[in-house]
Amino acid sequence: MFMLDEIVAHKRIELERKKKEASAARLRDKLAQARAPRDFRGALKAPGISLIAEIKRKSPSKGEFRAEFKPEELALAYEAGGARAISVLADEAFFGNGASVVEQVANLGGLSLPVMYKDFIVDEYQILEARAVGADAALVIVRSVPDDKQLAELLALAGELGMGVIAECFTPADAERALGAGAGIIGINNRDLQTFEVDIRRAGQIRALLGGDIVTVSESGMHSRSDALQAQSEGFDAMLVGEAILSAADPGAAVRRFVGREAEGTAAGEAAAGKEGVPG
Repeated sequence: MFMLDEIVAHKRIELERKKKEASAARLRDKLAQARAPRDFRGALKAPGISLIAEIKRKSPSKGEFRAEFKPEELALAYEAGGARAISVLADEAFFGNGASVVEQVANLGGLSLPVMYKDFIVDEYQILEARAVGADAALVIVRSVPDDKQLAELLALAGELGMGVIAECFTPADAERALGAGAGIIGINNRDLQTFEVDIRRAGQIRALLGGDIVTVSESGMHSRSDALQAQSEGFDAMLVGEAILSAADPGAAVRRFVGREAEGTAAGEAAAGKEGVPG
């Protein structure tokens, strides 16, 4: 069985359990008390290429990213570094997070960035859960929802709840289905989740087939500022980066490098060093 198929099959079993623990009606009651959604689409459309920085404990292909996993510290470091949105994995079995981590970050005092609930969404229950825990956006993998009508309904529900939604694609056919379902934001993943192989050219090739009025996000496989600038030159509004930031000794500095603010961190470090060298 391919990895994406395995994850989706497990997700359907997990959802049956979650629905017994908390009904959709209970989630609707909870989301009525959630803070107002932040403008996810607007964050992606800001000048330059926007960084969606990701928070996850591990991945099936890379294992644990950090010896100490502190989502709140990561979120604040991402915002300070210049990220414009935060993606938080809502999957526990394969990525080590869960909806509770999304909720923790989305309602963190001092954080003003929009937060995206990222899961393998196959049911409207997950969209309701995303808003109930305070998320401002959700990600829907087009390939995980083979029924066109259901795909359109999931995107529409997110919109009704005031959320942004990324329709994630791997192929031109995926992108065509996303557009047909009414997607306003399309993410193109350079990593194929069936095989976990990465092709950094994938996103640009598919982006060239889309109109200029669609907000687009290049996802995965980017490791440097030059990769970010390449994506921007291809017409992308945003990039979603996880591994390269999470694996860095200083995630905040890694964010600054991706968004072109590395000099600010250097200047701050030099200023701090200067103060330490001044006799009291």
